[in-house]
Amino acid sequence: MKPIETYLRFSYLEALLTSLVVGFAENYFAAFSLQQGNSALQSGLLISCPLIFAAGLQFFVQSRLRTKGLSAFVNQALVIQSLALLGLAFVSLMQSTFSFFYLLFFYSIYWFGHFSIQPAWNRWISEIIPFENGQLYFSIRTRISQVGIVAGLIAGGFLLNLNVFNIQPTYLFLSLFLFCFLLKLGVIYMFKKHPTQTRPLYLKENHIIQLWNKNKFFLTRYGFFQTTIFISAPFVAGYLLVQRQLNYLDFMIVMSGLFLGKILTTYLINQTKKTIDPHKILFYGGLLAAPLPILWPFCRGVGDMFWVHVLSGIGWAGWEVGISLSFFKKTHPEHKIEMISLYNYVGILTQVLGTLIGAMIFKSLFKENFHSLFYVAGIIRLIGIFGLQKSSLQI
Repeated sequence: MKPIETYLRFSYLEALLTSLVVGFAENYFAAFSLQQGNSALQSGLLISCPLIFAAGLQFFVQSRLRTKGLSAFVNQALVIQSLALLGLAFVSLMQSTFSFFYLLFFYSIYWFGHFSIQPAWNRWISEIIPFENGQLYFSIRTRISQVGIVAGLIAGGFLLNLNVFNIQPTYLFLSLFLFCFLLKLGVIYMFKKHPTQTRPLYLKENHIIQLWNKNKFFLTRYGFFQTTIFISAPFVAGYLLVQRQLNYLDFMIVMSGLFLGKILTTYLINQTKKTIDPHKILFYGGLLAAPLPILWPFCRGVGDMFWVHVLSGIGWAGWEVGISLSFFKKTHPEHKIEMISLYNYVGILTQVLGTLIGAMIFKSLFKENFHSLFYVAGIIRLIGIFGLQKSSLQI
């Protein structure tokens, strides 16, 4: 039997490769949608709408699997994700009036792989990493992932900015997605080095219902706040690239502020020796981030936008750390698949709902005025976060 250090090394490498794909590909999905000829409104819809198809397919598959082992399922889901990236590489060579539907399909397949992997991986890794090593493992893995996302984001920005040398964006996006496809193959290889877990992957619907009933008060308020977030969030990339006309390098700089803020805050929270109530971290992080869309219209240039995103990253880091401590680390291993799936379903449904509401008011009420959308979204978010002030999760 291999020592635990061997598995940790492969898991850390997997985290790095996975996070590079997040920075390199996922952060540029909206930019790719625009490059394919879609409007800022359509690019926003393509950020969220594929998630509902992905979540529905994931629930259908995982609630009916009774014999598929965790490790086999994770590897197969990774293959699906890698094929979706390969599909996007081919789409980059096309210019079609149906590009919205092509992207809707491939983004949906990509996110299906993502949401399938997450609960299965959490259950699998809990069987590999001893409990006493868990906190250190997740702390190191989080830092590696943060570095990988920023590195991928920066590399992607420099790659796409090569269009200043008259290299067609078509070939730049082709290179981006092909490179991410190769990175995913590396992730598959790393998972092959993990010990096989034959425990069957099976989503128990009765456990999901029990967890929902136990946490309905918190989850409904979490869902409402999640809805308010996505009234404007999916349209920020379109706003930056279309209305503010940022080039890919400036877009990368602005987006990097979000992740730098997250890295700084996560590090400071990890350095705090005192035990902090996860719900307080969650609430105050959300309270800081909630009204920030109001600041977008007042940004004079890239520097101002960068600092708005740094503040946003600080707030969302607190929110995400609080969520992680509440949902994942306190959950018994036997309930991890159901708890994480429930978290995903509530988050996805409300994200898509918020996006559709935002799209309707942006198109019909505000006549595609981004600034009006950001003002209203900031106010509604601030109202939404106070619903979570006294409601906490019961695992």
